[in-house]
Amino acid sequence: MTERTDFGLDELHAEERGLLLGLSLQGTDGAGLARLAGDRCLVCRGAWQDLRALSRSDRAALLAKWIVEVSSPFPPGMERLHPSWLAQAIASEAVELWPALLSGLPGAQAVESLLSQTVDAIAKGSEAWPPESVAELQRSVFGRLAPFCVGPSGPLGAGLCRLGCEELLAEIGRRGAMLQQELCAEADASLWAVAGRLPATLGRQWVKW
Repeated sequence: MTERTDFGLDELHAEERGLLLGLSLQGTDGAGLARLAGDRCLVCRGAWQDLRALSRSDRAALLAKWIVEVSSPFPPGMERLHPSWLAQAIASEAVELWPALLSGLPGAQAVESLLSQTVDAIAKGSEAWPPESVAELQRSVFGRLAPFCVGPSGPLGAGLCRLGCEELLAEIGRRGAMLQQELCAEADASLWAVAGRLPATLGRQWVKW
């Protein structure tokens, strides 16, 4: 497995952003980052230095963005998933819950087109949910997809994730099982990130999920 060298703020994984946000809000000096293991320690310490080097206004804007991300019911990066993953997650729940699950969902129209029933028809006979209940329901259902939303951890995965779905499928058809093995060698995060860009049926086979 290759070591991560992406120390910049833009390449942090969601849990790393959450860790730096927590340290920033606590007003610490970041010394606790030394207790992290392996390359995650290097990544977070480098990102912490970048964060502290920002101007006060830029740092405040970035932290505000991270606070919004943490409070969202959707895993960070979920908008990059193939819509079939979201459709399958919704379809596994009771039909009466579908309108609430689709509320505010990134790419909701594409997801709804993959469902077996129109949500408008369901919503007519459904009670309105309080916003806080909708958010908790969405966290419960879509939180399971978080492993697929994490960004890739190497150049191979990053390059594949920049491809459109049809281009990605063509590349998989060209390189076959060797591509999957190369992604596994690069990092588990790369394999899961690429699987999330694939139609869910195929992506599940890739990670045996």
